Amino acid sequence: MGSYAYDYLNDSLLLDDSLINSVYSGVSDAVLEKELSKYREYCLNVLPEIRNSIKSQDTVRCLATDTMSHLSQLKQASLYLEEAVIADPIFELTDFRTHATEVLTSFIGMPPTSKIDRQKLAKAAVKLIELRPLVAGRYVKLYPVSFELERPKEVPLIYSGVGFEDCLPPKILEQYKLSADVRSIHNDNGRMLVMHDLYPCRNISIHFEGMENGFAMGYILSPTKVESTNDIYTFICKKSSLQPSKAEFDAWVNQSINQTARNHFINLNKRIALSEYLCCMFSTEHPFESNLLNMNIGIKDIHSNTLNCTLQMDVPFLEQVSSEDLMSIRNNDGEAFQSFRAELEKGLREARHESDPLRIKAIIEDTQHELLEVQMRQIAPQVKHIRNTHLTEASIAVAGLGLSVVTSGASLLMVGLAGLNALKSRNDYKSKVTANPCHFLWKVKQKMK
Repeated sequence: MGSYAYDYLNDSLLLDDSLINSVYSGVSDAVLEKELSKYREYCLNVLPEIRNSIKSQDTVRCLATDTMSHLSQLKQASLYLEEAVIADPIFELTDFRTHATEVLTSFIGMPPTSKIDRQKLAKAAVKLIELRPLVAGRYVKLYPVSFELERPKEVPLIYSGVGFEDCLPPKILEQYKLSADVRSIHNDNGRMLVMHDLYPCRNISIHFEGMENGFAMGYILSPTKVESTNDIYTFICKKSSLQPSKAEFDAWVNQSINQTARNHFINLNKRIALSEYLCCMFSTEHPFESNLLNMNIGIKDIHSNTLNCTLQMDVPFLEQVSSEDLMSIRNNDGEAFQSFRAELEKGLREARHESDPLRIKAIIEDTQHELLEVQMRQIAPQVKHIRNTHLTEASIAVAGLGLSVVTSGASLLMVGLAGLNALKSRNDYKSKVTANPCHFLWKVKQKMK
């Protein structure tokens, strides 16, 4: 079921090249919304099959989200990973904003916008098309990851008498507070402008250093009145242009940091739980999350350490190799692929025991030089020698055929000897060249465009 998306979308207007190029010009929002809703329904119907097709204990796979799901990163990870589980880019756009969100945006003065972001939809469609060769090569598996992370449609009301200071274990909450980047937001006629600094106001944005382009939340400080009728409580929020007092503002900012930390921690744990459920390694490109996860972790396991180091290696020629060729070599020469993976683990395993970034970088660079420079250089002379030997043996076969005019017995003998020598050449190639653990990478490099 890794190709479930293509089974449904190949005949859909969402993957129509001309519509993608025109950003779906001429197609109404209503039609696009209906198409996305139908796709969402289809995905949720086949979700049990998708899950079962991915789960396996004997495959080295990783849940690749964010930048790791980019084509260049996926190609580099394919030097080690057997499978990469990628968030379905189209499915992410099927979760339309709720009525509560529309009310909130209207309250703060933002102009109404379409539920369909055509630019995002076109980019998602292009990405899905780019992934097709990797899915066909049984390396990439698509999964509606965003479904597992969706928030409830109804906005929950939560209260803490201590400003949510007890929402997380103290050491973890401390890391969030030390990394919190809080900035004031200026409402410019509905345009919410995030400022460079923090000053007393009624709109703030919070993200954590090391989570750039990652998790962030915004908050509004509004005077609120509570009314109750027959056990039904109504919260009435009002706009205010009055600047809050310093004590009120500081308490609100601190509480907002704690709530953001709580929400991010819940999101992070959902992603980790999904990874474990799908028998995947969990990856994150955000230093903040990496540091958070490493707080109470000792030595890394071999698979996660090797993948992390492989993604930091410099393999420039991969950009010039098509996804189709890369998948063909992986699938048609599996023995060479597995040999190369084992050599990566061997060269990079020392990094598991290091905490010094400079030492880890040195280990990666040494392994990269050994594999890409030393061992790959040994392959070309071997191939040249075997080819030259094979040409010499082919000339013997021609001579044997020429002698058939004189005596058939001699020609048969010579042709037989030539056949044996050709077999020997093929065996030499297999034993000498393919024995090199970088034979897989060498074959990939030969496909450079």
